[in-house]
Amino acid sequence: MKRKHPRKRPPERLGAVLGEVFARLGVEATLSRHRIAALWPEIVQQSVARHAQVEGVAGSVLHVRVDSAVWMNELSALKITLLEKVNAKLHPDAAPFTDIRFFQRSWAAQRESPVPARTPEPPLPPPTEEDLALVQDTLQPISDEELRKILSRILEKDRRLRHRREDKPQR
Repeated sequence: MKRKHPRKRPPERLGAVLGEVFARLGVEATLSRHRIAALWPEIVQQSVARHAQVEGVAGSVLHVRVDSAVWMNELSALKITLLEKVNAKLHPDAAPFTDIRFFQRSWAAQRESPVPARTPEPPLPPPTEEDLALVQDTLQPISDEELRKILSRILEKDRRLRHRREDKPQR
């Protein structure tokens, strides 16, 4: 006779757990800006996405690589509409994009990306005891030890980045 073990609660999908963790940490707005690259084909339709791909995000500018000058002209004419569609896909608390820059990259002569290179940042400050306690408290419901370790590294780094941004002098 098989014995059934009652489950304390049904298993949760990883996406749902991560969504809750990111919401508690307040990073979902930042993540939504970087998710635009994955949503691009939906925003511009698949037929356009074959000729124009998101290359990167720099500040409030979305950089899009196009196949030809024709596509650059067509999409430049639609820039305002595209900006509205892109910003509509962002989390409500995310900073909106203010510009889309289109550039052509030929397959024959690969040039450097127009996304500006960033100056190296100073090393991150070590996490505070308060940060470590917050991370452990946030991850407490997750039973998978390997997932806890991965998420712990991510969350600790996010807290350290947040401290560095807060400590930076305003220009």
